[in-house]
Amino acid sequence: MEILKKIIPYFFLLYFLILFAERVQSLVRAFADTETPPFGTGFDVYVNLLAAASLAATLVLLFARNADFLHALIGGTPVNYAALSLTAGVLLVSGMVHTEHTIPAVQFIAYGMLIVAMILHTVISVRETGDAFCRYYSLVYLTVFSMAIPVVYRSHIAAATLFHIVEAVVSLALVAVFTWLLMRMFSGRGADLLFYTPIVLAAVGDVAVLLLRWREEVNTFVLIFAVGAVFLFALGKILFRALR
Repeated sequence: MEILKKIIPYFFLLYFLILFAERVQSLVRAFADTETPPFGTGFDVYVNLLAAASLAATLVLLFARNADFLHALIGGTPVNYAALSLTAGVLLVSGMVHTEHTIPAVQFIAYGMLIVAMILHTVISVRETGDAFCRYYSLVYLTVFSMAIPVVYRSHIAAATLFHIVEAVVSLALVAVFTWLLMRMFSGRGADLLFYTPIVLAAVGDVAVLLLRWREEVNTFVLIFAVGAVFLFALGKILFRALR
């Protein structure tokens, strides 16, 4: 278990490095591209400024609130995972906006590093406190929930402005909720992450985003994981109640 505790910070580090690098390259190439001005439309202004703000805030949080994390990479000192999870969520904001020159495959690799950290932490929690079924179930649910967060994409429908506002609000709200759940998990309270408010926000928000753009393009990825999250939530509530 001590080995797992020591390597978890490195998976967080990989998440930060990979996603940060991908986001930086996207912004640099967007600002260098003379054919698509980075502030050419309201959509471009939003996604580029939000991504830049997210990166800046991540750096501030890393050095102002996560000194123990940086020390842990060298000396194995205890980590404040609540602060680290918050920082991971702040960086995730930048990944949920589709800027020009985005490389989705690289982003998924970064998210994979975070999921590995979640898995390892759950293994440790099960060994130390029990509740194996509930903790592993909550882990699967949170992973599926995270995939149901819609990325802010450009749309060309007649009500594009309305759509962009709705998907931006939904995306930010669900990133905030996911971050809160992640903080609970890494603070030792991950045995039951099946709260009503997050899943209701996800269901209502995703339905709004999907319906507004349905005729232009169906976001199959979000649709599948939104349905999956709702199913896991409903089934989990039944199973958790039966176990207690």
